[in-house]
Amino acid sequence: MSSVNRREYLTANVLDQAFLDRCQDNLDNGLHMVVVIDTPTGYIYASDRNKYINSTFYEALTQFPIISRTVGDWLSPEIEFSSLDLVLSNVDGRFNNFVPGGVDYDGWIGKTVTVSLGLRDVASTYSDIYKGVVTEIGGFKRDVQKITLRSRDDFDKANKTMPTTALTSTSFPDLEENFEGLVAPYILGDWTVNLNPNGASIPAFPVNGANAGVIAGTTALQLVISDNANSYFDSSHVYVKRGEQYFVFDSGDIAVNGDKNLVEITQGAGGGTTTVEDGDPYLYTNGDAFFVRVKGKDLGSYDDNIIWQAREILMDYGGLSSGDFDANWATYRDKATPAESATASIKARVWVGEPQETVKYVLQMLEQVRLEAFVSRDQKFKLNSMHFDDFIAPASISYSVKNWDLSKSSFSPVSDDINTWNRAKGDYNFDPNKNENLFSTDIYRNQAAITQAGKEISKLIVFPNLYVKSDVINQLSETLKLASAYPEYIEATLSSRAILRDIGDFVLVDVKIGSSIFSEVPAMIREIGYDPDGMKVPCKLLSLQMVPYTGYAPTYSGIVGGSTATITQET
Repeated sequence: MSSVNRREYLTANVLDQAFLDRCQDNLDNGLHMVVVIDTPTGYIYASDRNKYINSTFYEALTQFPIISRTVGDWLSPEIEFSSLDLVLSNVDGRFNNFVPGGVDYDGWIGKTVTVSLGLRDVASTYSDIYKGVVTEIGGFKRDVQKITLRSRDDFDKANKTMPTTALTSTSFPDLEENFEGLVAPYILGDWTVNLNPNGASIPAFPVNGANAGVIAGTTALQLVISDNANSYFDSSHVYVKRGEQYFVFDSGDIAVNGDKNLVEITQGAGGGTTTVEDGDPYLYTNGDAFFVRVKGKDLGSYDDNIIWQAREILMDYGGLSSGDFDANWATYRDKATPAESATASIKARVWVGEPQETVKYVLQMLEQVRLEAFVSRDQKFKLNSMHFDDFIAPASISYSVKNWDLSKSSFSPVSDDINTWNRAKGDYNFDPNKNENLFSTDIYRNQAAITQAGKEISKLIVFPNLYVKSDVINQLSETLKLASAYPEYIEATLSSRAILRDIGDFVLVDVKIGSSIFSEVPAMIREIGYDPDGMKVPCKLLSLQMVPYTGYAPTYSGIVGGSTATITQET
């Protein structure tokens, strides 16, 4: 593996896997880190040593901590951001102008921190390994010798609140007090199907109910449906709920604006023909609840596609642009086979009527179709697949982890205690009218895994954005196949030979340490770090040692899960 030239790193101009492999035996490779920090007046260029890269001078002002990037835990309710605490020396007071009381102090929240890694002073070899923004809480600290910046990755900048438009008396002077501050909902997908029988699920909110003409019935009642424009409105299915009874409006009494997000109802005294209760002409009463059928924001050919819906949310509320997304978003938008992973045909919809964290909402959407979003090494928002058919067969994995790749005593297999279960059911089809999921699947089980464990370990999986039963059962069954395989994580610190690996990459683990015997076991990188002390690479790997899939048929005893597992419906 090694080169004849034991000091190749002094002259090499290309940082690729072949170079890292050749340097491995020599345990030296000339890899350096640099950081660019945004300030109120420009940029700070720093490193752990004085150096020029092209004409830019990076001053020795910091010692880099371990930098870690993560996709988070699979099926976890918590958001995990990659984070970085960076300390800059201020012994000589050079940054005093940026601290409170300084002439250039303008706050650090939201300022960018970008760390790059490359070879010596060769600019073309440097690439960003971390980009984040200084956090709102605890993002800046100082003492007499240093300043400390705490940042989180680009996912954090997209984690804003959605939706953002509130109903107020400023916008609607005749708004009733009980609707003041209500959030105008955000709607995607088709809300005309899979509803309560003969009903409608989308609430519409009166915004001029305090108007004297509305009270008298001589002025049309206005209802707001959504913050966004909608692509379709069904005027034949507009309902009012009064007490425990629903009444449908005559379609002739209904008018909708051009954006299909505001409706006017002509009442009885103004010529409306709709009657309620004992046949009286309809007049608005505070407490009436209204429900409509719509199709949400126009996403072209992808109105019902959960991948494109998630992307749209990140652009609408997270501030992202199309260039921020990796090309594989389109790949999964169009994925048509196999049936259980055909995200192109899985129908989804969105109704958000209360403030949500944008990123958290998007991540739970994607998990429903066994996908995850993360910030890639290329600083793109990228998707990681947990579809068995996307797992890479050992014969096609080019990177192997050997005993000599590991730092001493760093190899530690641990069970995935969070996602180990053998019996599950799914709740699905969220209904805004009832504020709950309408339907549940039957219970599904992996009997072989139950027998092996000696007990049932049950789990409820929620699919609020999916509404077609067959889609939900497919995703539930495939998720159960993975969870019932009792997957393991491997925590390990690899040599700098792994510096170019990324989250979602597959490696072969060929390690034999004591009782830990892994013979060319495929594993997925879930977390990867960069330790400047010897440029080591701490990792968290999902081991698939006991998880068969296409192209991988482990011969170990006790295999009960994976793509070949038998999942049955309880009767």
